[in-house]
Amino acid sequence: MTFIIIEFVIVLVGLATTIILFYRFPTLPEGNENPSNYPSISVIIPARNEEHNLPLLFADLSAQTLPDLEIICIDDESMDSTGQIALENGAKLITLRSKPDGWTGKSWACQNGADAATGELLLFLDADVRLEPDGIRKLLSAYLQQGCTISVQPYHRTEKMFEQFSMMFNLVQLAANGTALPRPCNIGLYGPVILISRQDYEKAGGHESVKASVIDDVSLGLQLKKAGLPFRVYIGNHEISFRMYADGMLSLLQGWVKNMATGAAKTPIPVFIMVFLWIASLTSVPLQIVKFTILMNWFWLMIYSILYLVWLFLLTILTRRIGKFQLWAVLFYPILMSLFLGVVLVSALKKLFRLKVKWKGRSIRTAEKPCE
Repeated sequence: MTFIIIEFVIVLVGLATTIILFYRFPTLPEGNENPSNYPSISVIIPARNEEHNLPLLFADLSAQTLPDLEIICIDDESMDSTGQIALENGAKLITLRSKPDGWTGKSWACQNGADAATGELLLFLDADVRLEPDGIRKLLSAYLQQGCTISVQPYHRTEKMFEQFSMMFNLVQLAANGTALPRPCNIGLYGPVILISRQDYEKAGGHESVKASVIDDVSLGLQLKKAGLPFRVYIGNHEISFRMYADGMLSLLQGWVKNMATGAAKTPIPVFIMVFLWIASLTSVPLQIVKFTILMNWFWLMIYSILYLVWLFLLTILTRRIGKFQLWAVLFYPILMSLFLGVVLVSALKKLFRLKVKWKGRSIRTAEKPCE
């Protein structure tokens, strides 16, 4: 009986951490800055095999209400028509044929783009990002209001069934980065959208300072902190969104295996403990339902069934804020949680034994060197 009570308390504590971990969902502020008085912006798009995403992003960029954007696309050894599409859309193209030892591909591409840019502000965009016409204007408005680097985790648009499996990863990533805490700690940046001044970028050491990092966005945020440079992190909505890992289930699994263990290692201990308890509670409730069904303990079965309904209610609210996820994904979240836990285990083992992970046709080392 004592063990049952202890399990129950852990579940309740984990449930309560939801209020802290997801206290707020900061979105980009509104602004009325004079469009004739703003810093020049260079849009930098690191792209590897992005022939399907680039036309959509270029169409969004051409429709922006903020004019005079310098657009630079870095073709990172693509095996498709990425470079040709960039040229057809009027972007300045940088073609990379190889990367130096010690660099990850994306960091090398971003650094090359920054070196070629002429703008006072650098806007790094992943190719799968989608922008409404006022998207960049709102980013600039936030930058002018805050006076520091701005990063956004885009709203996650999904279309196919397998994309629903990113739901738990998205929630854990948001919680572990501390973005939604009552007092956000913002451990790192979100790689899909980063707006930073050239001056701050160079003070932090640019992407060269995180050249070996698997999760360059989190590491770049840590470099900014190390240099005493503040930044603000926001959650996207319909104005800034993306379709993440849309190439198939293998792409989704490879992407999250690449990110999970390294990201967890950079999470502060108090936040890590809260995230751990939150995951433990989510996982324990359906397991307890199975256990007490087998034992025919109707009292505890009723208690945990009620808790399951509570979790369904909370997940429905949370997922609507971060992306377009279907009702079945919430109802059957234990299936998604099982995949999440499996990926975390694989990712941790790869990091522990310094094994490589596959991403976009490349092998990437999971063991990182310290940031410079």
